[in-house]
Amino acid sequence: MPQSKLLPSCGITSRTRSGVSTYRQRDIALVPFPFSDLSASKVRPVLILSNDEHNQQSADVVVCGLTTNLEPSPYSVPVAPADVEQAGTLRHKSKIKADAISFLDQSLIIKPIARLKLSVFRQVVREIERLIEPP
Repeated sequence: MPQSKLLPSCGITSRTRSGVSTYRQRDIALVPFPFSDLSASKVRPVLILSNDEHNQQSADVVVCGLTTNLEPSPYSVPVAPADVEQAGTLRHKSKIKADAISFLDQSLIIKPIARLKLSVFRQVVREIERLIEPP
């Protein structure tokens, strides 16, 4: 099996038989994230929302953005360095923007940096449900 550029002990990604890394739901990863007007992109952290089965079968992952702008806003979930599992690192208090959802090709992922705790991920899912709830 080919060597991974990622730490194999971190538990953040898995490898397929072809040697391609697949990313797991709740991973926080660095990607070139597009601005909302699509004029450019910037390397930003994202949370992988799509489930593991989808991520193994598709070239794309569903993600939402994170920001260090802690101003209160609807459909956001605060996240602190303590909200990630031991395998990763989140350097700053941040906010997960459940209303900033995109599809990204997995090949665009630069590297995973952390894995969000399940309890916080469930809060993100609740915010997404609130966002798309019919009137």
